[in-house]
Amino acid sequence: MKVDGFEFDGENFERGKWVGDRFWVSHFNYDRELEDGFSFPEKVVFHDVTLRDGEQTPGVVLRKNEKIEIARMLDEVGVQRIEAGMPVVSAEDYEAVKEIAHLGLGARIIAFSRVVKEDIDAALGCDVDGVICEAPVGIPKLKQFGWSYETVVQKASEAVEYAKKHGLWVAFFGVDCTRADPSFLSSLYTKMDRELHVDSLVVVDTFGCATPEGFGKLVRYIKNRVSCPVEVHTHNDFGLGVAVAISGLKNGASVVHTSVNGIGERAGNASFEEVAMCLRYLYGRELSIKFEKLKELSNLVEKCTGFLLQPNKPVVGARVFTREAGISIAGWMKYKLGSEAYEPELVGNKHGVLLGKKSGSHSIEWKMRQLGMEPEGMDIEKILQKVKKLAQEKKRSITDEEFLAILKSS
Repeated sequence: MKVDGFEFDGENFERGKWVGDRFWVSHFNYDRELEDGFSFPEKVVFHDVTLRDGEQTPGVVLRKNEKIEIARMLDEVGVQRIEAGMPVVSAEDYEAVKEIAHLGLGARIIAFSRVVKEDIDAALGCDVDGVICEAPVGIPKLKQFGWSYETVVQKASEAVEYAKKHGLWVAFFGVDCTRADPSFLSSLYTKMDRELHVDSLVVVDTFGCATPEGFGKLVRYIKNRVSCPVEVHTHNDFGLGVAVAISGLKNGASVVHTSVNGIGERAGNASFEEVAMCLRYLYGRELSIKFEKLKELSNLVEKCTGFLLQPNKPVVGARVFTREAGISIAGWMKYKLGSEAYEPELVGNKHGVLLGKKSGSHSIEWKMRQLGMEPEGMDIEKILQKVKKLAQEKKRSITDEEFLAILKSS
């Protein structure tokens, strides 16, 4: 069907990939012209970095038992690869990575290493499936390290060759790819692919400074020069971590690195739950993810890290499906499908109503029923005015206890 130049799948606006029993997103996402020149992989692999990059969030410390608990839940949710940590960081990290590797999970267990023999030996001692092997490639990073291009090539080649010789699956991870000389990056990555036979190459936006368009072009540039799989690892310094990661997948990558709740250094990494939801519901990609457990996983990571989420964090925030405005609540109560892009139960979250200055009569009725009371026979308008007055005096929404006191006095 074509409407004013826009082409969609389906017979009308209410029938198509954009509408389901529990979601209704924009039909403009599915204009066929948007797919020209782009192609998602047949299967998207999620590589979770919560236990390594996520733990690098300032002030966060994960103990061994917490890492094991998170790893089990990641596996249950359907994450295919878990970066269990960097074994050389501490004795406890080493033991945590080793125990996770022996849990018998369905996910592949990966360790993170620098391009040094000591790190790779530690990974081998943990019996992991493979290693993500990092070296600086961006111009600012090379200046910081004081490394020449020749030094990078030598150290990376020796480390990758050593890891491969000892039977490890190896992905090479170029730190700060988005600020690298493209000719050097191309020569290094093609060498890793053709001569060292790495199993995968990671294109990395270490400082979250690439646009989706620029990063997509870089991924395409690398993908067209190598035969092995390409992965993407992005950060959120400009608030584009998720968009940049998805652009990488549209331009040839098949693996995306994410962290639960988007935790990580500085502004954090691409958020697992946001990338997964965007791929499934905005782009219509089939994923083997248990979406109904996303909130439970988020709560676990929040508890273990002590890193509190903003209440309106997309997908998993405690108040992301909470309303105060009366007109919004009225519409939602009358016709739920379409009142949000997706229903909170889809991700294990829930609706909520706050009473305050912007409340309406439907807000009062909803809250009373939630508290086990029937609004019939009550002077709803009088109660509403008392709620509004108290909220303005308190300069906030009112608590259930305060609401009950208003009801008692009405």
